[in-house]
Amino acid sequence: MVVKRVFCVFVLALGVLSFAAKAQAADSPLGEMDTEVAKRFGQLIHEQFLKEHKDLQVKIEPNYEKAVGLFNAETNEGIIAVPVKNFKEDQQNKALEKDPGVALCFVCMSQTYNPLIDGKPADAKKLRKIKFDDGQGGSDREATCLLCSIRHVEGDDWELYVYGKDKDPIIKSNWGEANNAPKGDLALAIEDPKKDSATLVFNIFGKYAASIPIAHKMEVKETKETKDSKETKETKK
Repeated sequence: MVVKRVFCVFVLALGVLSFAAKAQAADSPLGEMDTEVAKRFGQLIHEQFLKEHKDLQVKIEPNYEKAVGLFNAETNEGIIAVPVKNFKEDQQNKALEKDPGVALCFVCMSQTYNPLIDGKPADAKKLRKIKFDDGQGGSDREATCLLCSIRHVEGDDWELYVYGKDKDPIIKSNWGEANNAPKGDLALAIEDPKKDSATLVFNIFGKYAASIPIAHKMEVKETKETKDSKETKETKK
């Protein structure tokens, strides 16, 4: 199948381009994805997504040239975000005042980094996914696809809406002032990485940030303090 070949090429290309992961967030295996890789595969995935899924809550007119991503070079997994065309800071847009808000971006992520709801994995039935063959001879793998928008609630209260399958967002997150945000219309970052969870941060215009909790995997190194504490407890037993 064409779809399987496309995603097979995707996985293999990411393996060859493992150098594309640049400076990583502290302790997280996720690093910045090369712009060309994010652009190329963001387009492939989004176009396939549109073929398989209809009745979308938010219309995304993609700007593939400004796609961004995070990439785990060790596992060939990652997250890609494709912003909408002509995305700009326009607080006078009337669409901001009603659901579903103004389209922000299309997001595609490996299953390892699926969103968390109240600390638990989001219900798979509420997520849009694409199955693909990773070319390794095993079972088909899945990628989760999300649609994101910006909604003005009232006053200085602005929210990021993250949509899965349902009419209502699966996650709502407040926008605030960004700290040390990368420049550009849209950028992704990982904060507070832990063994099984992390925070995915959406930065826009280098000024505002909103975040969502996601699943995450990494090796947690035992600190000297933790090791000493364990040895002390064992001695007391």
